[in-house]
Amino acid sequence: MNRSRAIAIAVVIVVVVGFLSLYISKIYVTNAQSIPPGQFVKVSNQDLAPKGKIIIVEQSWIGCPVGAAASWSIYDALKNYGNFSYQLHYSDPLHSPASIPGLIFTQFNSTSVVQFYVAYVYNEYLNASYNGTPIPQGQLVHAGEQILEHEYSEMGLSPQVAQLVIKYETQVPVISYGKPSALYVNPPHLNFAILISGPGGTYIVTTPIVNPNILSGYSPQYVLTHIDQFPQLIQGAQLIQNATLGAAGPLASQCPT
Repeated sequence: MNRSRAIAIAVVIVVVVGFLSLYISKIYVTNAQSIPPGQFVKVSNQDLAPKGKIIIVEQSWIGCPVGAAASWSIYDALKNYGNFSYQLHYSDPLHSPASIPGLIFTQFNSTSVVQFYVAYVYNEYLNASYNGTPIPQGQLVHAGEQILEHEYSEMGLSPQVAQLVIKYETQVPVISYGKPSALYVNPPHLNFAILISGPGGTYIVTTPIVNPNILSGYSPQYVLTHIDQFPQLIQGAQLIQNATLGAAGPLASQCPT
């Protein structure tokens, strides 16, 4: 009787320990796969750029307030790496925060080791693709993934670029959000990301690097000529520059500071 009881107790202990080990393991894996908000994270040692180059790849949508705010930091960070063509723009007036001034990039002519690419997945009002094909709200994420894969492929980027952006927007939780960035917003959609890759590895951010609200009420013309008066825009540009230097590896000496 005592022996049977001892065996039963031992079995219970083994089960409990096994359960706790599995539970702790899951917590550890979840935490290890989460990323902090507003910061670039190194996600791979792999170089996804052409040989001797660094790529900076943005994903946004035409009416995105987060993308609008970030556009000024991108412009400020990359103006020494090449020449932009752009349109002055306001974000979606119906999306909170509304009517944030920004730049819609139409071209980047590189004069350096850095190449810049951008894909605007959805239209101004988040109800269609960038070219006007209607998308039901419940299909924004899935349709956005397909559009992004197609657009990056057309740009000549490695398929892994789209795969990483999609993974970190739709599968990897953001610390303090509790969800991946694409699933935190309403309606769920591919929101915003910047991926930077070169010989030093690949870095990504999927959450705002600039709070759009700081630009509320300003015109795009004013922000363009007064970027230095917005400390958050300068800080966002520095985040991009630091990640670029990290991704540069041996190319860092060719990155202007």
